[in-house]
Amino acid sequence: MKKSMIEWILDVTEQSNIKHRMGRLKDSNKYERLHVKIDEQLFYCEPCNRVWQKNRKMMSRSWESYPSNHIPIIGKQRRECPNCEGKNDT
Repeated sequence: MKKSMIEWILDVTEQSNIKHRMGRLKDSNKYERLHVKIDEQLFYCEPCNRVWQKNRKMMSRSWESYPSNHIPIIGKQRRECPNCEGKNDT
């Protein structure tokens, strides 16, 4: 004998199943947004019209830039990149 739709829904939504699913949702939320927002790490350099950030990777350069018009500049802090800072000192 087939179960009715209501019986099937009640079987699927038993309290133990609900608690199990809610536990999985809470575990996934632990890993979302561990650090600061991306916009707080990216800066906009007005002289060269590029978005740049301090390099967090272990590389030879301490910063990296992105091509102009590649990343929107809305909400970015205005700060000169190390390349433009060096040009203005001379």
